[in-house]
Amino acid sequence: MTQSTITLSEVPNIPIGKLSTLSPDQLLSLQEQAEKNLQRAKLLKDWLESSISLKYRDVAANIRKLDSKDTGTVHFTDGNYKVTSVIAKKVEWDQEKLKDVVSAIRKHGDNPEEYVDTSYKILENKYTAWPEHIKNIFKPARIFKLGKESFAIAASKEVGHE
Repeated sequence: MTQSTITLSEVPNIPIGKLSTLSPDQLLSLQEQAEKNLQRAKLLKDWLESSISLKYRDVAANIRKLDSKDTGTVHFTDGNYKVTSVIAKKVEWDQEKLKDVVSAIRKHGDNPEEYVDTSYKILENKYTAWPEHIKNIFKPARIFKLGKESFAIAASKEVGHE
């Protein structure tokens, strides 16, 4: 198998084990071609979605206005086609202001857990910088999971180990 005999369109028909025997140069070339195709496909998809939005956004906005709503799903037809428009509701909360509200609820003798869900997070770079005696307190609550391994191939003038 030489690089000239394998095209990107052939890749899905070649077993992964066979592809893994290709040289780094061949794999890099195919990977770069795939990335370019992906970027072109994303650009094309965005362009088409923008044109669809331009075509139907006023109709959807009018339906939402008639229904007295800013978000949600609306359906309408265009000829023999059903068009669906979805505007998701995305609510964010100011964390500092919520802290103040929770404190005020506690001060008035109420239980803020009846109104507010609380979650804790610790940034890993902060955790690793802590002194060992503090880490030991938190260790039982720390769940370590492995992410998916990834590899990148890059042409290099100097090959070595890091």
